[in-house]
Amino acid sequence: MNSIHHISNNTHSTAENNIAIFNAVVKKYNMDGYQFTAIKNAKCTIQKGEITFVYGPSGSGKSTFLNILGMLDKPDEGQITILGQDVLSMNDNQAADFRAQHIGFIFQSFNLIPVLSVRENVEFPLLHHNISRHERRKKAEYYLESVGLKDYINRRLSEISGGQRQRVAIARALVTTPALVIADEPTANLDSSTSNEIIHLMLEMRRQFDTSFVICTHNENLLNKSGQLIHIVDGKLKDAGDSQ
Repeated sequence: MNSIHHISNNTHSTAENNIAIFNAVVKKYNMDGYQFTAIKNAKCTIQKGEITFVYGPSGSGKSTFLNILGMLDKPDEGQITILGQDVLSMNDNQAADFRAQHIGFIFQSFNLIPVLSVRENVEFPLLHHNISRHERRKKAEYYLESVGLKDYINRRLSEISGGQRQRVAIARALVTTPALVIADEPTANLDSSTSNEIIHLMLEMRRQFDTSFVICTHNENLLNKSGQLIHIVDGKLKDAGDSQ
């Protein structure tokens, strides 16, 4: 793989150089009376300004890892620092505000709103921000132009392709200027050519906006890119030096 480096398990790295630090993180679920450990003693550092690929087979714990990183779920054990903040000490309202301000999401199924136009979908996350309608429109149009959709701003979702919808989702994730964008299988519903275009676009957005991307995939063909690599198997971060 070209320019790929494996994850660091140095949890004492300075916050200035990192987006997130996981230290001995464990997540368990109860299923029909059986306790299942989805994440096992995860230790890693996600570096600021990097593309980080999270990969592994289906059911390995990738989505659980992303949900914890995105503050959509809490672990049962361990410590997590994001942008220098102890996020596990936050109450639900504090966590929601922090997430809205600092983290963007891109989903496999796009999660766009069909009744809204392309521009209105990108504007949507800004409705909870204290900015004018004019400023919301201006920001949405700027990010849509950045992802190559300048001529599609007023289109309906039914009028654009799957690859273009994912570009809309990327613009929506970036419009709040987050420090971190989390993408869960963003190319799963796209053909191989469009998948490569979307990955290259995210690489370009990382360079242009100095935004950190964490991209989850089970497709190892997408890993031949520049960035950081996290390999999860059976809930363990294999490349984190965990000897268990």
